[in-house]
Amino acid sequence: MVLESIAFGLIAATGLGVSDVIAALLVRRYGVQRTVLSIQIIAVVVFSFYLPVESGLGSITTTQWLQLIVLSVMLFGFYVGLYKALQLGPVAIISPILAAHTAIVVTLAVVFLDENLGIWQFVGVAATIGGVILASVDLRAMGGKQNLVSLGVMLSIGISIGAGVWQFGIGALSQEMGWFLPMYLSKVFMLLMIAPVAVARRAWPWQGMTRFVGVAVVAVALLETGSNFAFARGAEIGMVSIVGAAATAYPVVPMLGGVFLFKESLAPNQILGVAILVAGLLAMALA
Repeated sequence: MVLESIAFGLIAATGLGVSDVIAALLVRRYGVQRTVLSIQIIAVVVFSFYLPVESGLGSITTTQWLQLIVLSVMLFGFYVGLYKALQLGPVAIISPILAAHTAIVVTLAVVFLDENLGIWQFVGVAATIGGVILASVDLRAMGGKQNLVSLGVMLSIGISIGAGVWQFGIGALSQEMGWFLPMYLSKVFMLLMIAPVAVARRAWPWQGMTRFVGVAVVAVALLETGSNFAFARGAEIGMVSIVGAAATAYPVVPMLGGVFLFKESLAPNQILGVAILVAGLLAMALA
């Protein structure tokens, strides 16, 4: 059960990391609103083909519908808040704060789902989260003069808490409803919320659409949604706390991509962070 949770968590982390790299290029050329809207459209259309196979749609309770709506509103707020926080900066401080949301997931899973972590599993989870935070920040770029209490930092703290609650909620619902419906319906609700905003601002998806943009949108939609499905599947068959800890490694993926593809150098603290992350994953697996 633990190994499956780690495996699906790492699959989710890899997909999210790769999609983040593509999305970073995409939003600069295509715009934030059109990018988010197009991603939701592609995801809903593609994964709707699986809907006839899913037999649990008619058995969703009123409470579960309300939970899905609340989680979708949180997801919408996360998207808006994330881009605003990154716009306000400083990114060197905001990134590790956002990566720390898994601590919320683990805490809620232990309290509300009665997931009992052994001592080495707890150490592994803590090391994984700490390693990601350490690897996410380049101390060389901070220069000792960053504003540690900026509006962007305060906003990112709120986003991190919200992201932790959302991820826990999706994981908990996946144990009740299966891996598909919670994530799929969240995407549908997300589309219903962002479409009116895009229409009001005339952010039409076809404006600025090129072959490169089209391929990038499809790639991000499939990678991001597929990664969230992997997280949901790991939560369904395993432990939300473990799959959440493994999935939090996704910021390391674009960082390592920069090292191997663009010959970027890592700060000493980032190398140490990656080493601690790997040790944490091994501790969880061996436990």
